[in-house]
Amino acid sequence: MVECNRTMEQARRDFSLGLLTGALLVRVPMSKNEWTLRLAGARGDAGMLLDVQTLQPCIFRSLDKAVDAIEQIGFALTQLKVQ
Repeated sequence: MVECNRTMEQARRDFSLGLLTGALLVRVPMSKNEWTLRLAGARGDAGMLLDVQTLQPCIFRSLDKAVDAIEQIGFALTQLKVQ
């Protein structure tokens, strides 16, 4: 798997071009309510959503904010599945 991190603008662009296939919410280690967003690409690549100012993974302080980011990219969130 190739690592391909994206900023929000890049994620929106790639989604509109059909280059993103999914998103995965990942809990920040040792945190109860902080989440990062991992994006899956159509070519088998995957990477984190990055903060444009720091180029570090975006950390969302709630699931609502993380879901909002997923929807801003363009994904239609219809269910949340826990495994």
